[in-house]
Amino acid sequence: MRRRLVGMALMAASLSACTEPRQVDVARPAPASALIARVELSDSSAAPGSIVVATLRLSGPSVAAATLRLAYDSTGLVFAGEDSLSDGVMRVVNPTPGLVRIAAMAPNGIAGGRVHALKFTVGRTSALRSMSLSVDEAHSASGADLAAQSRAP
Repeated sequence: MRRRLVGMALMAASLSACTEPRQVDVARPAPASALIARVELSDSSAAPGSIVVATLRLSGPSVAAATLRLAYDSTGLVFAGEDSLSDGVMRVVNPTPGLVRIAAMAPNGIAGGRVHALKFTVGRTSALRSMSLSVDEAHSASGADLAAQSRAP
């Protein structure tokens, strides 16, 4: 009889211990798409002496303002200036050998994600593969910080 009482007491204790409140699963919003920074070359196998246009593009969420850095091999490429774009985006470029800093802003968003187009004179074709684009800051038209979700392709 005593065993039976002990067994019933243990069962009652275990049942009372399982009184955790049930949690309702809350639907979580889908993660925001990542901001992807990429360099699109007009000719990835341009011969030495050629001019190549490097289009700097951000894809993913719409960007209204951004600051970027384009690093490149200055022993094989020479910055030759900006390509003319007439899309209403305000741009500022600060070139130094091996690094070009770019800032761009358009209150309603940068159409197609095309931040800028820069020209380079090719000294060595293999140097074209050295280009690396990074995002310092990126904001949407509403002011949301998009840089935290940026990545290179």
